[in-house]
Amino acid sequence: MQIYLVFLSVVAIWSTTPLAIVWSTIGSSFSFGVTSRMFLGLIICILILLIKKQKLTYSPLAISNYIYAGAGIFITMSLVYFSSQTVPSGIISVIFGLTPIVTGVFALLLLQERFFVLHKIIGLILGIGGLLVIFGHSFTHTSGLILGLISVTTAMIFQAFISVKLKQINAHISALETTTGALIVSVPLFVISWIIIDPSIPQINTKASLSILYLAVFGSVVGFMSYYYLIRHASVRVVGIVPLITPVFALLLGSTLNNETLTYNQLSGIILVLIGLWYYEYGGKFKKG
Repeated sequence: MQIYLVFLSVVAIWSTTPLAIVWSTIGSSFSFGVTSRMFLGLIICILILLIKKQKLTYSPLAISNYIYAGAGIFITMSLVYFSSQTVPSGIISVIFGLTPIVTGVFALLLLQERFFVLHKIIGLILGIGGLLVIFGHSFTHTSGLILGLISVTTAMIFQAFISVKLKQINAHISALETTTGALIVSVPLFVISWIIIDPSIPQINTKASLSILYLAVFGSVVGFMSYYYLIRHASVRVVGIVPLITPVFALLLGSTLNNETLTYNQLSGIILVLIGLWYYEYGGKFKKG
């Protein structure tokens, strides 16, 4: 499988996932939306394994990989779905755009990769500044929006940690095994949280049903497999470029398909985040040029 095809598939899926998450919770609780998505995703993964006559690897490294990946899915997705109740899909994608910068910090701590160079520090400052602008504007709105922003920011930080941790574990197993193992770990946790939060099966409309199905097939199975494939076969920097591109597409989709509007303050913060990401990734080359 060519890296660039996997890269493009991740960009396409991550660009559409925030809006699909918002749509998938129409007429139901966020806990039902994420639980049904992950449950269907696990069934699809198991069917693929059976068709391929492939078994999961149960080495200590593989099990550790499944546990960390599963914890990443459960915590990250639970927080993202919770935040989708109050935070526009475009802003969710923008906040996740900070993943490369946070990933760089964790790569320094866990992989001893170089981080403290001028362009990365400037990018970090600009990115955090943009995030603070977005947060600062939200304090004039409801407490639900503030809590949603805190939740999605926490999800982004945890996902960055997990991506570096999986790189550090370096379990030599396929992306399908990692995805299946992670869902085996996370799905029971999602079911338990659904039972605790709102143990009901709502009547959902066609848009929500199709969104859940799309997220199960592409967001959970294809998306996770492609993402784990990139983590294993590409550098941390290549993986980190994905959130640099997806916010722009997610913002366009949110505004055109879901009538999401942004204030001037939010747009200012978003632009500042994107400039920070660009300078973080390419500031060093720009300086050399």
